[in-house]
Formats: sequence, structure tokens, C-alpha cells
Amino acid sequence: MTHSVDRQSIWLKVFERFNTVPTGFEGARARVFLTIKFAGPIGILAHAAFVFVFWAIGAEVLALYNVISVIIFSFGFWRAFSGNLAWFFYGGFLFEIPLHALLATYYLGFETGYWLFIFMTVLFTVLYPALSRPVRFLLVFANIALMSVAMISAFTNGPIIEISSEVGTFLLVTNLFILALVIMVILASYDVAVEHAEAAKKLEFERAETLLLNILPSEIAVRLKAHEEPLADTHDNVSVLFADIAGFTNLSRSLPAGELITLLNDLFTRFDVLAAQYDAEKIKTIGDAYMVATGLRGEAKHAEQMADLAIGMQGAFDAFRREHDIDLKLRIGIHSGGVVAGVIGKQKFSYDLWGDTVNLASRMESEGVADRIQISAQTLASLPSRFETVSRGKITIKGHSPRECFLLEFEQNG
Repeated sequence: MTHSVDRQSIWLKVFERFNTVPTGFEGARARVFLTIKFAGPIGILAHAAFVFVFWAIGAEVLALYNVISVIIFSFGFWRAFSGNLAWFFYGGFLFEIPLHALLATYYLGFETGYWLFIFMTVLFTVLYPALSRPVRFLLVFANIALMSVAMISAFTNGPIIEISSEVGTFLLVTNLFILALVIMVILASYDVAVEHAEAAKKLEFERAETLLLNILPSEIAVRLKAHEEPLADTHDNVSVLFADIAGFTNLSRSLPAGELITLLNDLFTRFDVLAAQYDAEKIKTIGDAYMVATGLRGEAKHAEQMADLAIGMQGAFDAFRREHDIDLKLRIGIHSGGVVAGVIGKQKFSYDLWGDTVNLASRMESEGVADRIQISAQTLASLPSRFETVSRGKITIKGHSPRECFLLEFEQNG
């Protein structure tokens, strides 16, 4: 059983290796190259073998022609691996095979089946993408017409070289086998190429889906792909969090651009992991600020989710600060209430939130305390008793009357 599996694995590896195409061969060029890669050796070996067959039956003209055929196919095969696919197509399929079929049918007769080779030219010409469709079909009809004339002539006048029925049957069977083999190779090559193309298309689709889901909530992405317009929802009860790094502007003046982006990417990646953990929806980043929301999918415990997330973000920031040995602080503000959510833009679209809740959440952060989590009374009212808070009293909120705010208690490291 093990030996059988090993042999199967070896053959699969050989097949996969043979299916590879050179760098830069994509789409139609890859399909043609695979066909040449499989059909080339068959054409070379078959014509080399017919040199001896024709010589043995006294068809020296055909034997000499097959020597030329071997050269044509070998040269075309070599040029294909150099990136030029036209030599094999024009020299082999459009010149050598039709002329071979005409001469062999004319010399040896209709019954030997050499006229069958025209089907190779017909099939590959139809599939060859370098020519326009009208040109391809014109070449196909021209080949069929010429072959029809040769077949009628051979059938009416008989062969130039008389051969025994046994030899004729042998040639017919051989030609049928070669024809079936080459057609199978052409179709198999295109099937493999289509499979590769479908796999590449699937991979690109999955990448696009992943990118879309990184930008939009999954439900919104589905509706966007269904061309729903306008894409907007009203949510009566959500929690919105803003986080901002105190001191980051000063730090950015002393850091190279690459290092600055690396730092932000490291921190926001940690926040993204936590947002996914607490089933929150990241809305956007604005410079060194981070915005996230809960309750957009109708979660009843959106304030509790957000409080846990905020505590987790403070812990992640402490670890980030120690690892990079930088003197920064994080302000977090949370407010709960109603928002309008939707997608704006046609090309560089974005998912965003609007409303007084968003403004107040932003003020909770900007009017907050460094390294603390400030929440509004509305958020506190939705939190369970396990959370401890300290009142800051009423503070002035720009654009609003003074309102009571609270600091969420949590253990700080370091």
C-alpha cells in the first residue's frame, strides 16, 4: 500500500513539474506553450519513425519530407522554450502537418488515413489565440478545402505507390493512434491551462473578498456586492470608542517615516486583534487615532463589549510601550447612543458612522485623561456592576452643555 502511494506521489510530482510554464507565460501564451510542450516530442518522434517506415515501403519522397519535418518540429520546439511560440504553430501545424497529410494521401491513398491529420491543424488553429477569430476560421476552411480535394483525388485516381492491405491497415491504425494522442494532448493541455486559470481567478477572488471584508463589515459587503443603494442604516443603540496616542506628534518629528509607520502598524495590529476578539467593528484610523464600534449587529451587550475592549487596548498599549521603550500615553473615550452607518464613495468607498454619538465619543477621548478610559453616563448606564468607575464630575464638552463623565477603573502595568 505504501509503495503504491509513493509511486502515485512520484507520478503526480512529475506531472506537476511537466505542467509548469516559464515566467511571463500567462493566459493564452501559457495554454499554447503547454500544448507545444506536450505535442512537440510526439511530433518529433512520430516523424522520425515515419522516415524509416516510408523508406521501407519505397516512398523515398515521403521519407525525405519527414526528415525535413523532424527539423521543423525540433526547431519550433526549441524556439517555444525561447519564448517564440509562432514557429511551432506556423511551421508545424499550419505548414508541415497539412502538407504531410496532402502528400501522404496523394502517394499512399485514401485508405491509409493520413488525411486524418488535418483534424490536428483544425483543432489547434481554432484554439490558437494569437490570430483573430476570422483569420483562424479562414485558415480552418482553407485546410479543409485543400484536404477534401486531395481526398477526392486519391479516392478517384488511386495511390501513386501500391502497398499491401496489411501495410495500409498498419498505417491507418498508426495514424488513428497518433491523431487520438495529439488531440488528447491538445485538449488536456487546454484543460490544465483552464484549471490553472480558474485556480488563479479563485485566489484573486479570495484576496479581493478578504480585502473587502477588511474594509467593510461582512453584512455590508454582501449588500454592496448586490448593488444596494444607498447603503445606510440607523442604529439606535451602539457604543463608539475613540483612542488617541498622546505625545505621538512630537515623537513623529524625530522618527524616519518607515519607523513611524512600523510603530503605528504594530500598535493598530494589536488593537485589530482585540477588536476581533470582542466582536467589535473597526471603523477607521485617522492619523494616530483609532475608531471602533460595537452594537452594529444588534448586540445587546455592546457597552460591556466595548468596556472590555477598551481595557484590553490599554493593556496592549502598555506592552507596546515597554517593548519599544517609548514615552507615550493612550487616551480612550467611549459614548453610547444612536448613529447612522453607511457606505460613501463609488471607488475608494468607506464605511463610516455619523451622528451626535460619534461626536460625543470623540469628545470623551479628547477631553479625557492620558492613560485612562473616559466614558459617558449613557455608557455607564449600560454596563453591568462588575465594572468600577470613578466620577470626574461635570466637565465642559465642546458644543454641549457640561455633562458628567466617568473614568473606568482597570489594573495598569508598569
